[in-house]
Amino acid sequence: MGEPAGRSNDERDSLWLKVGVASVWLATGVLVVHPLYRSIGASYLGRLGLPAWLMPLTCAFEIALAFRVALGRASSWVTLLQVSMVSSFTAILALAEPKLLVSPFGMLTKNVPIVAAVAGAWLLEREGFSRRTEWLLRVGMASVWITEGLFPKILFQQSEELWIAEQTGLAFGEPGLLLALIGVAQLGSGIAALLCRGRLLRLVLAAQLVGLVVLPVVVSVFVPWMWFHPFGPFTKNVPIVLGTLVVLRRCSRWS
Repeated sequence: MGEPAGRSNDERDSLWLKVGVASVWLATGVLVVHPLYRSIGASYLGRLGLPAWLMPLTCAFEIALAFRVALGRASSWVTLLQVSMVSSFTAILALAEPKLLVSPFGMLTKNVPIVAAVAGAWLLEREGFSRRTEWLLRVGMASVWITEGLFPKILFQQSEELWIAEQTGLAFGEPGLLLALIGVAQLGSGIAALLCRGRLLRLVLAAQLVGLVVLPVVVSVFVPWMWFHPFGPFTKNVPIVLGTLVVLRRCSRWS
């Protein structure tokens, strides 16, 4: 009874991860219909010396990939394809515009938990929720809190996020201080997600889930156009939410 039940849990968790990643591919492909998406995308393609027609072609492929990822098994070739695509996009964009690495919206840093989710689904279907799977997901999901807390909030504060902080009415004339405090909280939660166990870990993960939902909603009040950005700063939260849920669901097994 234990083995079939465990296998069922592994398959369910793998499905959650695959659906989360597929949602990013689907959104990235479908949102090409929005003019802002096309404008930003064409701008980056032009800077890279690539033709504009490559954008709709790539988006069509991403839509097809989304259905394959969500509906099929995490085969080795699909896993390798996704990791290669995400890694290539990240490297190319980082070289073209290094500032994206410290974007307050996680333009590139959110790709780390996405890769962890892709690889995690592959591992779940082969060895279940092993020690390796556990730590891959924990490190992957925690990474976004550490990077977003440390870089854009503390070390490299940027005018756009400072403006948003001021607009919330919570900065009291010190938006830089507000961002730094948020950064310390995010950094601390990321480290806690790696070090804590048991009930404390569950509380940290639950708080992160709330943040993953609430933060983009609040920020989008001031920059709603970010929902249509081709780099998916808000839509990438979906696989992070589902990956965190998988870790939270399984953490009751850890002492």
